Amino acid sequence: MRNNILLVLTCFLALPTSAQVNDLCSGITPDALTVGASLVWTGDNTGATYTGDFVVGSVLDGFQNPAVWHAFTTTECADITVDYCGTVPAFGEFWNILATTCPAGNAFIPSQQTSTTACGDGNPTSYFVNIPAGTYYYPIWTETGVAEGPYTINVTASVCGGGSAVNDECGSVTAEALTLGGSLTLSGDVTFATSTGDFVTGSPYAGAPVVWHAFTTTECADVSLSYCGLDPVWTNSFGFFARDCPASDLVLFSSFNSTDCLDGNRTYLFDQLAAGTYYVPVLLDPNDNAVGPYELTLSASACPAVPTFFDLCSQVQYQPLAVGASLTLSGDNTAATGTNDFDPGSPFSGAPVVWHGITTTSCSNITLAYCGLDPTWDNTFGFFATECPMVTPYYFTTFNNDDCVDGNRTYVFNNVPAGSYLIPVLLDAVNNAIGPYSLQVSAAACAVVPPANDDCTNVIAEALAVGTTLTFTGDNTNATSAGDFVVGSPFIAAPVVWHSFTTGECSDVLLKYCGQDPVWSNTFGFLATTCPGDALVYFSTTNSTGCVEGNTTYLFNDLPAGTYYVPVLSDAANNSFGSYSIDVVAENCLFLAMDARAPEPLTVWPNPSNGHLFIDHLPAGSMMVQVMDATGRTVHTQRTPAATGGRTELALEGRLAPGTYLLVLTSERHRLEQRFVVR
Repeated sequence: MRNNILLVLTCFLALPTSAQVNDLCSGITPDALTVGASLVWTGDNTGATYTGDFVVGSVLDGFQNPAVWHAFTTTECADITVDYCGTVPAFGEFWNILATTCPAGNAFIPSQQTSTTACGDGNPTSYFVNIPAGTYYYPIWTETGVAEGPYTINVTASVCGGGSAVNDECGSVTAEALTLGGSLTLSGDVTFATSTGDFVTGSPYAGAPVVWHAFTTTECADVSLSYCGLDPVWTNSFGFFARDCPASDLVLFSSFNSTDCLDGNRTYLFDQLAAGTYYVPVLLDPNDNAVGPYELTLSASACPAVPTFFDLCSQVQYQPLAVGASLTLSGDNTAATGTNDFDPGSPFSGAPVVWHGITTTSCSNITLAYCGLDPTWDNTFGFFATECPMVTPYYFTTFNNDDCVDGNRTYVFNNVPAGSYLIPVLLDAVNNAIGPYSLQVSAAACAVVPPANDDCTNVIAEALAVGTTLTFTGDNTNATSAGDFVVGSPFIAAPVVWHSFTTGECSDVLLKYCGQDPVWSNTFGFLATTCPGDALVYFSTTNSTGCVEGNTTYLFNDLPAGTYYVPVLSDAANNSFGSYSIDVVAENCLFLAMDARAPEPLTVWPNPSNGHLFIDHLPAGSMMVQVMDATGRTVHTQRTPAATGGRTELALEGRLAPGTYLLVLTSERHRLEQRFVVR
C-alpha cells in the first residue's frame, strides 16, 4: 500500500466502458471458505465502475479507483492467502486489503505481507494473518493496460498460526525513561500488527496497523527517532508521537531526512519536546517494506537555551511565570531599534526597545524590578503589551524607587489576568538606560477583594431631592468588570464600581469629581438606568473648570424622575484610581423648552472600516465628537462645523486598533451615539 494506507497503486488512466455482474459489492453472494479449503474466483473487470464501491470520505474513497468484487465467509480464525497465479497477462497492480463492510470504509484489514514472485509468473500474492471469523469483501483493482481483463484468483484458508505482536496495543506497553544525552533501542516485529485499540474513532490514522513503544522525559528535550539499519529500506513510517492511548493527541515531527542514515532510512526530529510520556507507533506496510523485525534508535539531547530578549516583539519566545515563582530577564538593549514595535498611532511609536515575553496561567500580581543596574536607569517603560505591534499598553498599578535600595524602579501590576504579555526594555542613553541589564519579574497570587459596590446589583439607591446634594465616597482600587455591562456593550471590559440615586421629579443633575488629587483624567460621563448597564443616559455638557483643580464636572439636563446608576471607572494609567469623593447635585429642570424633536439617527459609514469614516444626519450647529474605546477611554475628539449640519468626516485610519468603538456627539440640545467597528 502506498502513501501510508497499505495499497499498491498507480494512476488510473482510463474510464471503464461497461459494468460487470460483480461491479458492486452489494450485488455479490459471499462464498463459504473453510480452514484447509480453497476458492477459485474468475471474472473480467473490463467494465468496472467506481460507483458505490467505497464509503464517501473514507481512506479508500480517496483513490477513486474502479473495482469489481468477490467475498467469502469464514466461521473460525484463519490465515488467508490470495493470489492471482495463472492470470494472463499478469496484474501489475492489486488491492491488498480485505474490507469488512460493503461499501468498504476505513475498517479494512491490510495484508501482513505481499509477494510478486511466489506465483512465478509475475502475478501478486497477499497474505492475511489471524483473520477472525466473519465475512470479507475483496476488491479487484482495475486499470487499463496494467490490471484489466480476465482474471483467476485463488483464495486459501489455513489454521491461524501467524502469531501476534506483544506490543500490538498501546495500552500494553510500559514507558521507558529517556534521559538527556541518553538513548533507547526500540526493537520488535511488526508483521502481525493490527489496528485494534490504536487510534480513537475519527482519527485519520484509524485502521492503520501499528505496534507501539513508549518513553518518558522529565525535562525539555530535542528527540530523534532513527530507522537506520533496516534492510530493505522502510519507505513508509509514521512521523509522530502520541500523548495518549488510544492515540488522539499527536505531536508531529519538526523535521525529517533520509540522509542521517547512510542507508536511506528515515530519521525524524522532534524539537523542544516538553517533559512527559509519549507513545511511538511503528507502522506495518508490506508494500513499502515496512514489515518484519525492526530495531529503531531513540535519543534525546537538552533543549537549547531559550533566548530571553529580542529586538522585534514578533520574535519573542514566551517564558512561563507561575504564581510564587520569579524569572530573571537578562539582555542588552544597546542595539535596540524602534522598528515594528508599536502601532503607528501609539504615543510610543519609534521608541527603541528590546522585548521579553511571559505567560501566566492564573490571575497574578506581577512585580517588575530594575534593581542592581549601575548607574541607575532613570527612564523605563511601566507597561506590558498584549499584542504585537503594541496598540494598547497594560499599565502598572503602582511604582516606586524605594524597593530597590540603589534607587532603580519597581513596577507593580495588580490583578493581571492569565495570558501572555510582552515586556519592553527601553533604550535611552541620555538617562543611563543602555547596555547589559538583568531584571527580576515575579508573580504572587491575586488577593482580589473587590469593593462592596463592585457590582451594581449590590448598591442601594439613595434619594436625591431637588435642591440637595449626595456625596458618594469609596475606593475603586480592586474594581472588576464582572457583571457591570451587558454583553455587546462597548464598555464590557471597563472595571467600575457603582453608586445609585433616585429622583422623584424632573431634575438637572450635576456630577462633580472635584477634589480628586491628582486630577482624574478619565471618567465616565453617563448614567445607567439598568443593572447591568445597558440603557445609558449621556451628559448634556461637561467641563474641567467647574472644579478649581481641573477635575471634571458633568451636567445632565432634564433628567426624568427615576433610578440611576453612577459608574466610577478604575484607570490607574490616568490617575482614576483609589479613594474618591463625588458630589451629585439636583436642581429644578431649567430647559423644558428645549427642542423636543428627536434628531434623525446617525449614519456611520463605512462600518466596519479602516478608521476613515463619515457621519451623516448630523443636527445643525456645532457638536463635540468623541471616540471611546471598550474601556471607556476617549481616544479622539474633534468639533463639527458650526454653520451647518449634515455630514462630517473622521480620518482615523492607522490610529485605531481593530475593535469596537463608541461614537458620541454632544451639543447644547442633543446627545447622540453610535457604535462602529475598525477592522
